[in-house]
Amino acid sequence: MPIYRKPPQEIPSESAFFRLPGALLMILDDDWIVQMMSESWREVLGHGEETLRWRPFTELIHEHDRGDVTALLERIGVGMNTVRFSCRCRKADGRYVGLAWSVSHDADQGLFYASAHETAVHLSEHEARLPEVFVDGLTGLPNRGLFLDRVAHAMRRAQRRKDHRFAVIHCGVDRFSVINHSLGNRVGDLLLIEVANLLRRATRPTDMVARLGGDEFGVLLEDIRDASAPVRVVKRMQEKFVLPFQLHEHEVFSSLSAGMAVSGDQYTEADVMLRDANMAMRRAKAQGGGGYVLFDRGMHEEALRRLDLELDLRRALEKEQFEAYYQPIVRVKDGRLTGFEALVRWNHPERGLISPAEFIPLAEENGLIVHIGRWMLRAACQQMRQWQLAFPRRPALTVSVNLSARQLLHPEVLAEIRRTLRETGLSPRHLKLEITESAMMENAERAIELLEALKRTRLKLMLDDFGTGYSSLSYLHRLPIDALKVDRSFVMHMHERAEDCSFVETIVDLAHKLGREVVCEGVELPEQAALLRSLGVEYAQGFLYSRPVTAAQAEMLIIEDAQRGR
Repeated sequence: MPIYRKPPQEIPSESAFFRLPGALLMILDDDWIVQMMSESWREVLGHGEETLRWRPFTELIHEHDRGDVTALLERIGVGMNTVRFSCRCRKADGRYVGLAWSVSHDADQGLFYASAHETAVHLSEHEARLPEVFVDGLTGLPNRGLFLDRVAHAMRRAQRRKDHRFAVIHCGVDRFSVINHSLGNRVGDLLLIEVANLLRRATRPTDMVARLGGDEFGVLLEDIRDASAPVRVVKRMQEKFVLPFQLHEHEVFSSLSAGMAVSGDQYTEADVMLRDANMAMRRAKAQGGGGYVLFDRGMHEEALRRLDLELDLRRALEKEQFEAYYQPIVRVKDGRLTGFEALVRWNHPERGLISPAEFIPLAEENGLIVHIGRWMLRAACQQMRQWQLAFPRRPALTVSVNLSARQLLHPEVLAEIRRTLRETGLSPRHLKLEITESAMMENAERAIELLEALKRTRLKLMLDDFGTGYSSLSYLHRLPIDALKVDRSFVMHMHERAEDCSFVETIVDLAHKLGREVVCEGVELPEQAALLRSLGVEYAQGFLYSRPVTAAQAEMLIIEDAQRGR
């Protein structure tokens, strides 16, 4: 190996120490001799410039760790430019401190750049080797434990130096589970390695990039001036995601969502700061991914409210706080009642009637939607059977019940629906199930298989919120559905926007050519109803006819419709 050593006069300062507060950096020559180092080493090891300079790097390392470290350093330049490892380094007082290292080689300059982070593990000379628990095995980055330790260290520095500001960034790879499931774990691992390298290149040597677990990464930015610093770093990282990742024979596109938390008096624990950054990242993902959010106190308060709501939601079923409301579905050509859509409402003992828009997404997240949906199906079937017995009419009314994505994929859903119909005595011909496009497309093949099985039980099936999800014509003609439901967002302005009217007309024509009926939601004005009638729409629902009402109020609507018929 050629020997390269900068003569002392070429060192860009009179001292071999350079000022980078909090950064543990060393510059080594090709013989791994220390040429320069940051002044922070004096604080960590207790050694001054006179002891460290011109000393072989490996002499600082515990003799039991030295062989493994040497073997890793020798691999630099042979298929890899950077190595990462944990080892023990000797302090001036004879004790050892655990350090996690990242060593890179600059072939043009003939220099090695070594940066380190304390692991908070202090060992005596005779203790066992430092375990590799601070380095992620896949990416070679520091792991969550070391990251939290460094954040805690930054907090202690901020307590000593009031001008010291830092930020924590929590990043997540968007759509990673889709990539992992569709292309396999091997490609997913390659993507994580590429992302880890990208994040390191987008940050300073003094910053720490860590893998927190799964597809999530943390970045610690120290010595920042203001809250705009982490924003600039995030933008720089996200710009790197514009180009696709070349992973062997696969070309993969992805994006990065990030949440940021900036230091302040409110933070005294590292995991609290990371929690807030994570909360901000979740908000960024909920907004569609590929963006960033800076944490504010309102997010924490909202999270606490959601936690309280989730606890109450878990008790709501056993305390019978849910109630079924019913919105009439009418025949457009004459306004006659044909059935109801059953909608769940939550009567909270303290907060009153809670909107489904507030608790249904929460129930979807935590899986409670399966239990709520099961209850709703039974309640709606029981109620419709009671009405049929009380008000016999021809043709009989139907009831529509929403089937969530989680219910659709539940292995027992078909058996549960059949059992509910059998136990309530409702004929399958009088039950309609509404499934959203998004739920259908999550696993289209599985959905088609299930819907075909449901159709064999003589149920009616409707595709809900048509036009708002990921519609796929390649699947639409294969779906064994009876009707399309047009979302209210297209109906509410169709009487005043020609493009909205044209869109509804296109859906109606498509549905009729495929042999499907059409139900339009959100009809509030007579002008809208007239347009739908002219387009040949079969059914409609909305405030023009009735708001969702209780079972007792719905019964009055049945009586009124029967009187109109006479």
